[in-house]
Amino acid sequence: MKSLSEEISIKLKTYKRSYTEYTKCLIRGREIVLDGRPEEKVRQIFIYFMINKSGLFPNEIDIKVESNNHDIELYTTVKNKCFRPYHPPLLIVEVKREEEYLQNHEEQIERYLKKSDSEIGILYNYYEIIAYTKIGAGFTSNHLNSLEDIPPLILQSSNQLDKDILEFEKAVNGSFDSFNYLVNKYGTHKLNTIIFRLKGEQLPISGTFFEFQDHKVKYLKNGENWQSLNYQDFEKLVSITYGQI
Repeated sequence: MKSLSEEISIKLKTYKRSYTEYTKCLIRGREIVLDGRPEEKVRQIFIYFMINKSGLFPNEIDIKVESNNHDIELYTTVKNKCFRPYHPPLLIVEVKREEEYLQNHEEQIERYLKKSDSEIGILYNYYEIIAYTKIGAGFTSNHLNSLEDIPPLILQSSNQLDKDILEFEKAVNGSFDSFNYLVNKYGTHKLNTIIFRLKGEQLPISGTFFEFQDHKVKYLKNGENWQSLNYQDFEKLVSITYGQI
């Protein structure tokens, strides 16, 4: 296995100015200092792999850097602009300097996973990779052989979202059962807005804070008044989006 310095010289475009080594972040697109920042070197190597070697970027995953106090977050790429509910990261990565003993940071990555409701976390110091997977209320850890072991974990985690996209498409075509499934899963999140149409109504309805009471769906209409609907009044789902009121 090559040293980290050798990997950087091969894979990253680096340059020096005033005796300081720089590169351009592959995600942020801005100049970053490498000298005196050993964790940044490890991060850029990880990002290089995800962009150039994983086969997932950009069609399957989006990558965020220094988001929510995490070194790296991976998300499923949005494939339908009308279906963009809140989703936790598919995977959170915490990078450490080469000589760092990763097991010392187990509590950190597990805390991040619990807080974000993510399923998979990675500790990475270039020479060692430990994956943490949420199992019930706890976690299981597994040492990976190489970065090549990470894409299968991501694909496994993204399968559930693919199922939800299929349910969304059914609801758009008028399936109340699919609408019911999606509202139960996404409608209770305070920043998810669900837009749908009812039979006989000229305009679509924007709803939030969905609840289920006595076989009816209760919701806050247009952020103002509480309303309810019966399944026979439902016509079609229009969109589910995060961060809109």
